[in-house]
Amino acid sequence: PDPCPAVTAAHLHRLTAEQMDEQRIQNVAYQYLCRLEEAKRWMEACLGEELPAPTELEEALRNGVILAKLGHRFAPSTVPQKKIYDPEQLRYQAVGLQFRHTDNINHWRNAMTALGLPAIFHPETTDVYDKKNMPRAVYCIHALSLYLYRLGLAPQIHDLYGKVKFTEEEINNMKLELDKYGIQMPAFNKIGGILANELSVDEAAVHAAVVAINEAVDQGDVGVTAVALRNPAALLTDLQEALMSVYQEILQRARRRKAERAAVAEDKDMYEEYLTQREIQDHISAVNVRAAVEQVDEALDVANELALLSALQLPCLALRGLRTDNGPWYLDQLTADRQQKAQNQGSVDPLEHEELQEGVTAANQEAQMVAALQSVNAALRGNDPRRTVSCLMTSDLQLPEVFPFAATFYHRELQLLQRQTAQGELQEEELFVAVEMLSAVVLINQGLEAGHLQQFSSSLVSSSAGYFETLAGVKQQVGRDLLTWNQLQEGIAAVNGSAQDEQQQLLAVGLINKAVMSGDPQRLISALLLPSCGVDEVSPANACKYLTLLSQARQIKAQVTVSRDPGAELWLADIQEAVRMANQQSQRALKCESQIHLPAQVTTPVQFLSMWVRNDQRLDRHRLCLMIFVIIATHLRRFVSDGGRL
Repeated sequence: PDPCPAVTAAHLHRLTAEQMDEQRIQNVAYQYLCRLEEAKRWMEACLGEELPAPTELEEALRNGVILAKLGHRFAPSTVPQKKIYDPEQLRYQAVGLQFRHTDNINHWRNAMTALGLPAIFHPETTDVYDKKNMPRAVYCIHALSLYLYRLGLAPQIHDLYGKVKFTEEEINNMKLELDKYGIQMPAFNKIGGILANELSVDEAAVHAAVVAINEAVDQGDVGVTAVALRNPAALLTDLQEALMSVYQEILQRARRRKAERAAVAEDKDMYEEYLTQREIQDHISAVNVRAAVEQVDEALDVANELALLSALQLPCLALRGLRTDNGPWYLDQLTADRQQKAQNQGSVDPLEHEELQEGVTAANQEAQMVAALQSVNAALRGNDPRRTVSCLMTSDLQLPEVFPFAATFYHRELQLLQRQTAQGELQEEELFVAVEMLSAVVLINQGLEAGHLQQFSSSLVSSSAGYFETLAGVKQQVGRDLLTWNQLQEGIAAVNGSAQDEQQQLLAVGLINKAVMSGDPQRLISALLLPSCGVDEVSPANACKYLTLLSQARQIKAQVTVSRDPGAELWLADIQEAVRMANQQSQRALKCESQIHLPAQVTTPVQFLSMWVRNDQRLDRHRLCLMIFVIIATHLRRFVSDGGRL
């Protein structure tokens, strides 16, 4: 026969066993983290101070300060405040653990002895100080909490298993920590049974009541189970008559599972098979929560605000921050959350307890925001800028930073904006954008008043020297009043327009330089006549003269530069000067021409010489040359004006 199927089955069985073992170890680490969180919350309730997270709680307990404070809380005569070493933990923070910190742990142990907690629960000093067995110390805190609760001296510790979440990293770190010390996890679920054996007749009565509940659950009779659950000695709370049959079903199922797990144990404690008082209470609480969640879901189905409020107020849900006047907000928020959950999962499931708490918190925030927004609108309809700023600064609106010294400015500008809205009310988005803009304007004004260019630049988030000079001038004109957004915008637009003009002018100057390099008079005239160029009194008739003078100026500039750069370019001032000189030369030439009266038929130098020879006129050489130059210039001008046609 082929052995492959058997090998494969064995292999799969081995992998499954490994996975199950890994899951068990992970579950132990998670359970212990839950016990740490439970101990943390209970001690916080007793001491009235915040303690480190459960992942850091073990380390925080090592100096014994928290434990000694716990001892002082319940046995002040045994642990006076002055006996606690390093109560503010300043020494511990500076140099770490000191041997004297062990005194704090011993004070705690003495307090537990004075209170009467059986010594079987007490950890050793080194279990805490040297971290030799920290789970035992946490186990002791749980036992102390149950003991003090039954004496009516302390609040009840709550079971958080399955109700708190930890990251995979936190669970793995705790697993490694437990493996490192090789510590056997104490049986937290047996604390009640051990106390019953160790304590008075009253505790024995609780034990007997719990045993009776387990036996009634085994019988499967709802009536009998209900009687056992109602026994005051069982110390059970929040029992609901309508849910007795559900209690029976859930408890019976849990009882069978526990008995099955304990079947393989040889030396068994009775509470390895029986449900403890705490386990019974936890199952009852879970049933109550589930029923309450379904009641909330039914109220959401029919959109009944009163029914929803009634369900949300059930003690088993213990929802924080619940306000009866926020009923409409809860209905809207939880309905939307329920619809979103249905879309995500593809089925309509009730909102879980955590989701209900998140919805209540979100609805409260929305209601507070709307109320705060109404206060702002009401303040804007009044005449008190300080009240307006006070309303703007409430954390419920979560607006950008508001500067109280500019209260009048905020009030005036927002009042104008409010009047412009169709409904006469500013909405959340409008107010947020407006305040963000106005606060930026306030900072800009502050920079202008102080003359701080750096603060001003950071306010505009741009290169702002030009803005600063322009707006500073506007600020001087308006005096002590803050510049409005419109005034700032006009000033910035003016500076931006000026900068754009300068950019266009630079481009035109570049075109002129290229035209000079090309030696093309028409191209040069086209560049000089660009509106963005800014060169005055350009005459197309002087194109050649412009080209000549600009070429000479460019050559001279190339020679005088340090690097003798042949590509040195002319600036606007150089170009304007060359145009001016060319225009002056043309004007002088025209003046000379007007002083020499020639017959209309004399238009060329040859005609002039012929006339001169015929008339035997005797002209000096200087006058002759000047006349010839005028005629040549006139002829050249006509040539250019005719487009170069002979």
